Amino acid sequence: MSKDALYPDPPHLTIAVWSPEDEESVFGRACDVVVAAGCAPAGVVESAPRGRQYAMLQDLDDRSTAQLGADAFDAVVHGRDPVLRPLKAGYRVKGWGAVIVEHLLGTEKEMHPVAVSLAADRLGLPDSSWKASDRKAARRLAQWATGVLRELTVGTGAVYGAIGVEETLPTPSALRSGAPVGTVVFVASALPDVQALFGAAVPGVQWPTGEFFPGWHPFAESPVVVDEKRLPAASFGLGRALSGRAG
Repeated sequence: MSKDALYPDPPHLTIAVWSPEDEESVFGRACDVVVAAGCAPAGVVESAPRGRQYAMLQDLDDRSTAQLGADAFDAVVHGRDPVLRPLKAGYRVKGWGAVIVEHLLGTEKEMHPVAVSLAADRLGLPDSSWKASDRKAARRLAQWATGVLRELTVGTGAVYGAIGVEETLPTPSALRSGAPVGTVVFVASALPDVQALFGAAVPGVQWPTGEFFPGWHPFAESPVVVDEKRLPAASFGLGRALSGRAG
């Protein structure tokens, strides 16, 4: 068994969404999204017995990692195994290596964000150091990640999401406690007041189920100016709008 399938090279690019829907269903849909985006299952899955509450994966001392056949892997990641629930699932994509679908840090009372993570490649380097070839490679990965986020927002009932390097996606309670959501953000159409808050800081792009705010040039069609002073209030406003929707 190759545990490397669950550990992309650092630093990590994380594409994450938060949905109030059942997180096992969201996890399975995220697995479908990465396959549609060109990823092949590696067969490695980290799982834990059903019925365990946790904030961090490390809270689950009975979690385990296994190399599974295609049918068993598909059953676990889509929530059809009667005993185990998936925590991480390994995939591979040509050009970037290991890709994982995973549950991020949360609380015992909220749905955990679900993420797609892989090596950040050039996006993990300061853009001031990029050569022309680096910019091209960074743009290619950013476009791929943007497409994955867009499909996640369509397929998971996500109310918000974000893309970042070595960043986690805060839960609603973490947002209310002051955690920032980042500068490459999605907000669902169900939250128009929150969209306005982010729109005052970052130019937005309409997507099928909401608005995408790409505040970092590789993810935007052209260079953008971000009003960083407005972002903390936007993140707090997002958390406040979701009070009582932890699931």
